[in-house]
Amino acid sequence: MLDVHPPHSPTHTWKDFFIHVGTICVGLLIAIGLEQTVEFFHHRHQLEKAREELRDDVHANRHATDLQLQRVHQVQAELRADMVLLLAHRATSQPLTGALHFDWSFQKTRSAAYTLNKQSGALDLMPHPELVQYDYAFSVAQAVMDSAGVWERELGTAKAIATRAPDGTLSPEDTNELITAISDTQGALDHTEHLITFEQGALNGPVFDQ
Repeated sequence: MLDVHPPHSPTHTWKDFFIHVGTICVGLLIAIGLEQTVEFFHHRHQLEKAREELRDDVHANRHATDLQLQRVHQVQAELRADMVLLLAHRATSQPLTGALHFDWSFQKTRSAAYTLNKQSGALDLMPHPELVQYDYAFSVAQAVMDSAGVWERELGTAKAIATRAPDGTLSPEDTNELITAISDTQGALDHTEHLITFEQGALNGPVFDQ
């Protein structure tokens, strides 16, 4: 025999049903609200950390661009002196009266913070105008480094040609090749110089000092 017991609670009414549903909805809204609040503060912390790292790189790159310009101007002066020696050598067929200079070094700008924060999505949390400024500044910085690589390769070519005649008695062919290589390097240096001035303007934008 089965014992049949009366229900422990009265039969649910529509009122009870809506109260139950309402309770569930309120609970879900509270849970969603808490989750959004936690996410908001996490994103705010993430963005502030990204800004701090980016500002450090921006300030370092301001100094780096000053050194870059100094180096570009130094190499430009050395190449002008090299050109004078080579033109005199070609005109007289006499040994070079001075040493040629094809050594180089270049200050690298920092971009790790920009790259890592872009990959992590932290940059997407920025207001659009601020993001545009960072994108422009670090894009120009990369263009400077790419441009520097061009004239550094040209200088390497010129140095290789010059080592064919360590005593300064270059053949007419080597002399002409050197003059061409120096001319190409000078053009690439001028391009790098212009890009550095663009980078300096970008790095001194007011958004980076906030």
